[in-house]
Amino acid sequence: MFPGMFMRKPDKAAALKQLKSHVAMFGVWVAVIRVTPYVLHYFSDHNDELKLELYRYRHVNWKGEA
Repeated sequence: MFPGMFMRKPDKAAALKQLKSHVAMFGVWVAVIRVTPYVLHYFSDHNDELKLELYRYRHVNWKGEA
């Protein structure tokens, strides 16, 4: 059989401790993702406006015209 089938459930204190650490890590990742564009803008050469161009594409319609 699978060894995980017979493991006991963790107690509520351990589960709450793990939940708190996971929520804290999630909060840190959200903060890093939110702050990254501003940090990149600060260190970039173009200081006139914050413009995020993640990809460039040329739209072509179904007839093949640009």
